[in-house]
Amino acid sequence: MDKSTLAPLLWPPLPHSTRLRYFVIICLIKIYLAVSWSFRRLLVLFGHAPISSGKPTFSKVYPCRPKLKHRVFLPKSYKPGESLPLYINIHGGGFALGTPGHDDEFCIFFSHHFKLLVISIDYSLAPWTVFPGPTQDVAAVVLAILSDNALPIDHSRVAIGGFSAGGNLALSACQLPALQGKIKAAIPWYAPVDWSVGYAYKLASRPYQRPTDIDGLAAVAPVLNNVYLTAGTDQRDPLLSIIYADREVLPTWVYAIGAEYDMLCDEARRMMAGLAGLRELTESEKEAFRSEGGRLRWTMVKGVKHSFTHWWLKKGKAANAARPLAEKLFMDAGMWLTEQAFAEQK
Repeated sequence: MDKSTLAPLLWPPLPHSTRLRYFVIICLIKIYLAVSWSFRRLLVLFGHAPISSGKPTFSKVYPCRPKLKHRVFLPKSYKPGESLPLYINIHGGGFALGTPGHDDEFCIFFSHHFKLLVISIDYSLAPWTVFPGPTQDVAAVVLAILSDNALPIDHSRVAIGGFSAGGNLALSACQLPALQGKIKAAIPWYAPVDWSVGYAYKLASRPYQRPTDIDGLAAVAPVLNNVYLTAGTDQRDPLLSIIYADREVLPTWVYAIGAEYDMLCDEARRMMAGLAGLRELTESEKEAFRSEGGRLRWTMVKGVKHSFTHWWLKKGKAANAARPLAEKLFMDAGMWLTEQAFAEQK
């Protein structure tokens, strides 16, 4: 695919009534999730939901984005005066929902198991901020973090990653000139990376465990997309559809993880195959492959759906059942990062 010869593919306008309806729907979802998050705290209090493994060490706000608060996690083994590898986490939520606090369990796990300074950052949400606003937020905050002398950062070992929309924003922000050469590795988890294909294509690209199954993202995707993208946005813009980004503007090390029963899985796999220069994948490569000596890595996690990682947001037995697999993948990604990407000498 010669990306330079592709014409722009413009996001179509919506009738004002439809746009208003989507605006109302997303606001109602935000209210519902805020109430649910408060209710979850009560469930934790009465033992009906998992108790948090801990809290961030402290929070930070930077003048470049004074309304955004970021959560900082230091490993238990940290000793004042030492420098730590940095992992910047970006939460998901379809560019319109979610908070950094939703990823606390992952951040605590990653920080303590791999002795990382983990910072879970926030960004402005749709519909009040649209593309490419969140990308610009992430880039500005990352630059502020890297310039913060109060943080014990080993600047030779900096990585970024995120879940779903957060994975997209991680790869999007990395492309901006101000961040070129500053981020060594990226870990996008089940991220949307291609807006140039439609919903029907995405739904047809994934397997279904049972004929009656549906994809959980199918109903809400049009709402999320249309509050994030304005009419005339180029759907092939590499800051949006990362699949169109050139290899050299992305981090040297990229490990993408997808979920088998997710409408976003195929596009992440196609992105990684494109970066690796693979025209066709064997059946085994569709599930996992490594290229460039492990610098590019793809894993499709079988038998799971979108957001399978966030076991702590589930209840009771469902949380207990989901936790081992999620933590296995966290370990796998962390070992790839610390033992390979961060171990590479310049």
